[in-house]
Amino acid sequence: MNNNFLPIDKNDLKKRGIKQLDIILVTGDAYIDHPSFGAVLIARYLEANGFTAGIIAQPDWKRDEDFLKLGTPRLFFGISSGNMDSMVANYTADKKIRRNDMYTPGNVSGHRPDRATIVYTNKVKALFPGVPIVLGGVEASLRRFAHYDYWDDKVRRSLIFDAKADYLTYGMSENGILSIANTIRHGTQITEYGTPNTATIIKDISDYKDALMLPSFEEVSTSKEKYAEAFKLYYLEGRKKHPRIIIQPCQGRYLVVFPPENLSEQEFEALFELPFVRAPHPTYKGKPIPAWDFVKFSTVSHRGCFGGCSFCAISQHQGKYITSRSLESIKKEVTEQIMTQPDFKGQILDIGGPTSNMYGITCNKEEGCTRASCIYPTICQHLKASQKPVLKLLKEIRQLPGVSNLFIGSGIRYDLALLDEEYMEELVGYHVGGQLSVAPEHICEEVLLMMGKPAFKKFLEFKDRFEALSQKHSKKQFLIPYFISSHPGSTLKHALELAWFLKKNNIKVEQTQNFTPTPMTTATCMYYTGIDPFTGKKVHVPKGEERSFQKALLQPTLEKNFRLVAKALKQLGQSNLLKHLTR
Repeated sequence: MNNNFLPIDKNDLKKRGIKQLDIILVTGDAYIDHPSFGAVLIARYLEANGFTAGIIAQPDWKRDEDFLKLGTPRLFFGISSGNMDSMVANYTADKKIRRNDMYTPGNVSGHRPDRATIVYTNKVKALFPGVPIVLGGVEASLRRFAHYDYWDDKVRRSLIFDAKADYLTYGMSENGILSIANTIRHGTQITEYGTPNTATIIKDISDYKDALMLPSFEEVSTSKEKYAEAFKLYYLEGRKKHPRIIIQPCQGRYLVVFPPENLSEQEFEALFELPFVRAPHPTYKGKPIPAWDFVKFSTVSHRGCFGGCSFCAISQHQGKYITSRSLESIKKEVTEQIMTQPDFKGQILDIGGPTSNMYGITCNKEEGCTRASCIYPTICQHLKASQKPVLKLLKEIRQLPGVSNLFIGSGIRYDLALLDEEYMEELVGYHVGGQLSVAPEHICEEVLLMMGKPAFKKFLEFKDRFEALSQKHSKKQFLIPYFISSHPGSTLKHALELAWFLKKNNIKVEQTQNFTPTPMTTATCMYYTGIDPFTGKKVHVPKGEERSFQKALLQPTLEKNFRLVAKALKQLGQSNLLKHLTR
């Protein structure tokens, strides 16, 4: 196993005989040398392609010293907020400051600034004038177009304008970042065909006659109808197998977003053979980092998600088409990298992706389509929705000598699981660690329609089957259902129906999830505009006090929620239900 971490200071450079790094990556996460951390994965990928790279992890943005630790890069700085959008990392759905940050030693908040990508970029530009800057990570990816920002409650420009960077990479951008590195190294210009997974700012678009033109920033920031129109255009274009270049005018210049280029299966697999140390950097001196505890004995089987849930932006980041690793690649990583770790005790915590049982599922339609979801409201006839690939994967890995348990931690689609009785048997019999989290999200069909989630009867069918199989296998196992309150389309009456269902079925929600509008989701577009961007119809949007009411109704027995539940029921003319719900 490799014991060489990436350089983090000039002492490391001296030990390696490096006078000047090609690329320095700045990230809002702690430095854990593992493929689950985007900046580290990119650094190792660049290394494998002949570049030298170093990491500045969680710098103190109030101190110059942290940004000077590796000197000036020969080619560029790559800047990311980390594995999370910094505003989501720092604030709850109610805009309260979070106390924890799972990507920080000691699980404490405050080590990642608000709008980290902009803050880090401003600092780097001041200290290293003239050095190119490339933005990356989920914060940049999902803010690549003009977008509604929940925390500012306004439409902001593409992040590349606000950060004043040279390039922005989005999605799974290994090819994009490598292309940018080669472009800058050779002193060439981006051609009219562009660089994959990349956005940049230009003044002349005469070379891009076949591009998709969006309404301008000026239009979408002043007209909600234009905002919904722009969202629909780039959302549907992005779901094609071969999308066009997309252009959005902004204040006399043009944002140009070049189409993505996903890695092949072989290229994807090669990422997991890069020389990761697979450990937190020793400077943290054993301080626990919760994110590491989860990924330490886990691995990724695939990228992409075709679920199309309205509140989720995974498909806007990773794409809707699944890229899966081979069984041999996963087995090799498990046996040679995970099981050889000194504290491995036989338990693999997860093998999955955005949704674990989408592994190996492909689309037969060569030209693709713009369908938002491949499985809602019905499973597309072109989707090879078999659970056999994931079934084979789970069976073979759990039967490896030295593996005592293999759990599923990345979630499943229960509508897909129900397609295959053998998969259900395998899941319930071997891969549930006492509890299985699933996400019906709501019970009311009108709300589920806005969410793009299956009819609630599907969840009930899955629940019945799960419980019957658990009994058959003599296992005491439980489903932990997740529900979202205050989603666009959900009224206070819908929230009461959900609360009453939970009460009647003796389901106590341990954690509530009030809808958080995050960039590039359909639900966020509906939240801001009050319009369903695909139908043009008006949508009820819970805001203000109603959000508090809906959230409280999910946990009516908590003393702190009593007054809110009472007010909500009074508003509905259902005060007679107060004692029943709150006791």
